[in-house]
Amino acid sequence: MSSTLSRLTVLAAAVLAAAAPLFVTLDLARDLALEDTQTESLRLAREVLNRSDTAASQLYAGIDQLSAFPHGTACDSAHMDAMRTVVASMGQLRAIGLMRGNHMPCSSWGDHGEGLDFGPAEFTTPTGSVIRTAVSLSFAPGEVFTTVERKGYAAVIHKSQPVDIVTDLRGVGLATFTPGTSELRSVRGPVQAAWIDRLGDQRELLFRDGEQLVAMLRSPRYQTGVIAAVPMSHYQQQMGVYMLRLIPAGLVAGAILLLAFLYLNRLQQSWPATLRTALRRNEFSVVYQPVVSLQDGRVIGAETLIRWQRRNGEHIRPDVFIAAAEDAGVVHLLTQRVCDLVERDVRQWLPRFPGLCISINLSANDLHRPETVDMLRRLAGSVPERSGWLTAEVTERGFMRPEEAIRVVEALRADGIGLAIDDFGTGYSSLAYLQHLRFDCLKIDRSFVHTLGTAAPTSQVVFHIIELARSLGLKMVAEGVETEAQAQTLRELGVEAAQGWLFGKPMSAQDLTALLERGPVGTCRD
Repeated sequence: MSSTLSRLTVLAAAVLAAAAPLFVTLDLARDLALEDTQTESLRLAREVLNRSDTAASQLYAGIDQLSAFPHGTACDSAHMDAMRTVVASMGQLRAIGLMRGNHMPCSSWGDHGEGLDFGPAEFTTPTGSVIRTAVSLSFAPGEVFTTVERKGYAAVIHKSQPVDIVTDLRGVGLATFTPGTSELRSVRGPVQAAWIDRLGDQRELLFRDGEQLVAMLRSPRYQTGVIAAVPMSHYQQQMGVYMLRLIPAGLVAGAILLLAFLYLNRLQQSWPATLRTALRRNEFSVVYQPVVSLQDGRVIGAETLIRWQRRNGEHIRPDVFIAAAEDAGVVHLLTQRVCDLVERDVRQWLPRFPGLCISINLSANDLHRPETVDMLRRLAGSVPERSGWLTAEVTERGFMRPEEAIRVVEALRADGIGLAIDDFGTGYSSLAYLQHLRFDCLKIDRSFVHTLGTAAPTSQVVFHIIELARSLGLKMVAEGVETEAQAQTLRELGVEAAQGWLFGKPMSAQDLTALLERGPVGTCRD
């Protein structure tokens, strides 16, 4: 049942991995289509506003010119010529003329006798302009005009002039209105007068109402507002365009993610078998990084580090295969291999360098296995004439299951195996374990050592760690020492030992033997 559930889980995860880019593609297409539709609504609104403001500028300028015109008798030829000149120079105007009440006796069109009847005004703007939005004239059947009257003159524009713009979109609604009123002035296509109230005091508004995306703008110069409503069919159309462009990329990305997921899943599932095969083939080896006394520079020990080189020459990084071994539950097999290799080497070293100490790293999984105690007990007793040379390095991550880990740690101490807490200060619970468990050594993490002499915010942490270790009576080993300045600072602070590239990179057993033979070799038990 659990196997079936596991397969179903992997299948579901694979489907999600493949589908995720398609969902992202769909969301992206929606966003881009909506952005395009909003942009088009605003573009149309701005074009309507520009045409409206241009017409307003021209009619006000034309009226101002005529109001200052010196003439004798109203509607004489000179007066009407002046009107024609104004209209000719103002491309948005259809006519301009003198007003008497609701009648226009003469204009740029000519003398109208008793006058053209424009009918009563519809409203007056706050600036005093008299507005008529539906003027019909007998000589222009079917045409509707808008007039703006002030200073005794009226300028005439075609009612559709502000909204008479070219667009390929079908079903677009365009309109102008006077803010503060509920009446539309120029209208083209489906527009609702109820939208006017939504603008309020805003300069710009964008919203969706049913199947229309509406943009509203207010003129910064005149008492004019405009509306542009684009049908959502344009949004659907643009979404289809983007989907056609993006779906192939989504399918490719989905396929890549699916293959990557399946590969990683297969790799993860195959780790136990791969690691066991590598162990059978003796592909694992160990290297040793020297630990030196900071007081006299003598080598006093070494940390054991595991390495993996495949038969094809490929080197697998320790952070990769150790983590994989932990996840697969076979990291104890690597620890056993380390113990076997270390036993081979210390049989050569300890008779010649009796003060030498060797440390090995235990994983969190090791600390949760009682078998670890027997494994290290056998290693520690492999050189009967020497004792106290083996140290187990543990990190605070190993105490995630504290009851089991503490039992293993206490058993190791009872067997005379030294204990060091590694990478101290990089987690959150080191202090608690230092207070309740008896460690022999504290290893200062390289990340803190590298901040010595810098202005980094953590540069002071190393001083507090040293004080803590001293107060608890722990020996100290600084990791990652790379410069003499770092070594000198640590030496002055009372740190007993250090390791790092300043003293030696991780090296083979043969190279460490040569280094020890050059001597002198100190002792880690002082």
